[in-house]
Amino acid sequence: MLSILSRENLKFRRTPKPWKTVETRKIATLGDLRLHRDRIVSKTGFEMVHPRLLVDDFSIVVPVLGSDKLVMIWNYRPAIQGWELELPAGHIESGESPEVCARRELEEETGYSAASWKRLGWFHPSPGMSPQRAYVHLAGSLKDGSLHREPYEVGMEVKILKVADAYRRLWRGEIVHSPTASALGIAQPRILKAKRATVSRRS
Repeated sequence: MLSILSRENLKFRRTPKPWKTVETRKIATLGDLRLHRDRIVSKTGFEMVHPRLLVDDFSIVVPVLGSDKLVMIWNYRPAIQGWELELPAGHIESGESPEVCARRELEEETGYSAASWKRLGWFHPSPGMSPQRAYVHLAGSLKDGSLHREPYEVGMEVKILKVADAYRRLWRGEIVHSPTASALGIAQPRILKAKRATVSRRS
């Protein structure tokens, strides 16, 4: 039977809960990563073991330069042994708010600071195994400055793209960094103006 999604249905819901956690055990800890092994039971009595990864939330920034450019980065990811085109992002440190983290990461990774900030929302990057949240921020009125990168950010390069070019890459499947793709989707109504919305997804 088909059901119509109301505004309430589309919100993040904590109830009802069709599964109950009956046992949880910490398996491993590596830095800020904590892996748990949960034993869960459904309302129908079906039981299974489910992994749960606890990791710090992070902020991701959509930095708009001028009226029609985005500041992005080329970032090497050892896990995939390759480079990805990404938006600036980083984990929220203890005591930080998502916006403070966003401001810090933008300056550290790109050298830019922003006078205009707006939080656009948040999403779960990997809800299948983690409650981690990613907070999306739109940054404008950018001013260039100096980089303050961490030692593990070696090789990172700043890349300036036209807004239309960035979305063409997204629609063509050339941007495969999941948080970047999600953040661009959330920001699209605000930064891809109506006069530019004629850009063809097939171009």
